[in-house]
Amino acid sequence: MRVSWERMDVLGPVYRMVAQGLNNAEIAKKLGLPEPTVQDCVSWLCHFLETSTRAALVLRANDAAQPTLGAA
Repeated sequence: MRVSWERMDVLGPVYRMVAQGLNNAEIAKKLGLPEPTVQDCVSWLCHFLETSTRAALVLRANDAAQPTLGAA
């Protein structure tokens, strides 16, 4: 069974906002979500992407947001 935030398709937006350096409260306000939901999303992202800290998640998200060489 999918959890509510999976059905709402918020992982992508949360991931992008983490990359921007927003905290859980700021993300929750921008997306109109309860803060515990955002916290659950961040925890899931850390687990799924095998990062042990939020800082590592931010670095990984920033790397993913950078254009690759030769990209049009």
